[in-house]
Amino acid sequence: MMRALKYLLITLGAVLCSALVIAVAFLLVSIASTDTDATYELRGRYKPSTDGKTYLVIEHDNGGGCGAFSVDDERWPHQLHEAGETMPGMRTIKCGGEIDIEIKPGNIYYFNYWGP
Repeated sequence: MMRALKYLLITLGAVLCSALVIAVAFLLVSIASTDTDATYELRGRYKPSTDGKTYLVIEHDNGGGCGAFSVDDERWPHQLHEAGETMPGMRTIKCGGEIDIEIKPGNIYYFNYWGP
């Protein structure tokens, strides 16, 4: 009985240690993949553009079943992950849902979150 308990505790310790190693590895990958030049907020991130113009990059398609994107009720002519020049200020992105974002002048805004 004691021998079985000993092996059970060793196995449990190994599983917990493995889970901890996996969690730390995931955290390190997440930290390493962040854009250090960008400012992060709820709907995405933004950073200064190299030419001083204002751009929008839509990085998430809201599940993929919504068809074409529209920005301020006009069809967005760019693909996912492709920068398109836009006007600064409040913009409304639609694709199955509707989200308002503020794009600051002279920045590239990377939109990637449709949630509440």
